[in-house]
Amino acid sequence: MKIIVFDLFSAQPKQGIKFHGGGEYIKTVFKVLLETIKTLNITSIIHVCFDTENYIDEWISLIIGRNNLLVHSVKNEREIVDVLYELDGTDITFYTGMIYLYGKDKVQFPEGVRTIGTCHGLRLLEKPYDIYAYKYGGTKIFFKELLRRTICKRYLYNKYYNEFKNSLENFKVIITVSEHSSYAIRTHLPEVAKNIDIRVLYTPMKVTHNQYTAVDKNYIMMISADRWLKNAFRGVCAIDDLYSKGCLSGVKTKVLGNYPVRLRRQIANLDKFEFYGYVDNDELEKMYAECSIFFYPSLNEGFGLPPIEAMKYGKTCIISGVCSLPEIYENTVYYCNPYDVQEMENRLLKAIECRIDTEIIKKRLNKIIERQKEDLIQICNLIIGGV
Repeated sequence: MKIIVFDLFSAQPKQGIKFHGGGEYIKTVFKVLLETIKTLNITSIIHVCFDTENYIDEWISLIIGRNNLLVHSVKNEREIVDVLYELDGTDITFYTGMIYLYGKDKVQFPEGVRTIGTCHGLRLLEKPYDIYAYKYGGTKIFFKELLRRTICKRYLYNKYYNEFKNSLENFKVIITVSEHSSYAIRTHLPEVAKNIDIRVLYTPMKVTHNQYTAVDKNYIMMISADRWLKNAFRGVCAIDDLYSKGCLSGVKTKVLGNYPVRLRRQIANLDKFEFYGYVDNDELEKMYAECSIFFYPSLNEGFGLPPIEAMKYGKTCIISGVCSLPEIYENTVYYCNPYDVQEMENRLLKAIECRIDTEIIKKRLNKIIERQKEDLIQICNLIIGGV
């Protein structure tokens, strides 16, 4: 009897963030995996591991109950591995959508278990710090970042290198989400890459329960504003400067994701901005449908899903021209240098005055979505036991 052990623990809230990109990825794979097993009429026993005392989406709980899945309540990754040791069977597959806490220096998988994991990128090696990172966390973060950039730079690189190496080597199959991420593994860890089975399979669209009619309510939208990696500080500075120059008349800006209060105090045109915490998926979807411009000046992406969420509604996007983003979006967005505030201003003005043709957006979007669907089926087939 085929046994599949699925890690849902990694999809639960992390560091106070209820919804995160890796979690949405895992939930989507979980949903389609069950649908695929049912469609193919495969006989299998599925065990799911998560913390039953922590939040999990209601629709996931319903799916688990409807399919009579075996649930193991766990508090960490070691307890998930303990579940694998307790199982009796010769055909066991374990899947996690987040390999990073399964380093072989921390956990040892039972001999014979087929381990499959997703590596979303090597951000800690590619982009370990930024000169403005301290602005998001005050004095303590300032000194931490100063150490990271000077005294500890080589030490930290070696530390992260070893963490990725241990995680990657602990899995028989590694799924990564873009050609960029695949080559990042080959660039930073060439000896590891030679010895593991790496599959490039696009990040799937997240599960969306409500769709809205696209309208234009004349606002610029930014997300994940409490994370220096997403570069909201430079982005907000660019927009604020355009307001001061009188260049964005009648246009508001909505910033989601707990942009730090200390940074809000530096804004000259505060009345032009609306700040939000982390909103639920339904409200987020509505905002994508109603924005004029989606602005995403991220400093590092393994795939970069959020612009797709805006493109579904035909929205013009301004995104960074770094990492995986040009690979995924090609000519259907405006690109900016994420370190150059004046170039951001340039692209913002152009996007306001010259929207990208919705037919161009739709054509590329359809190709991305088609690839996402095909690759999602491949992920599920890998977990089920195909090749």
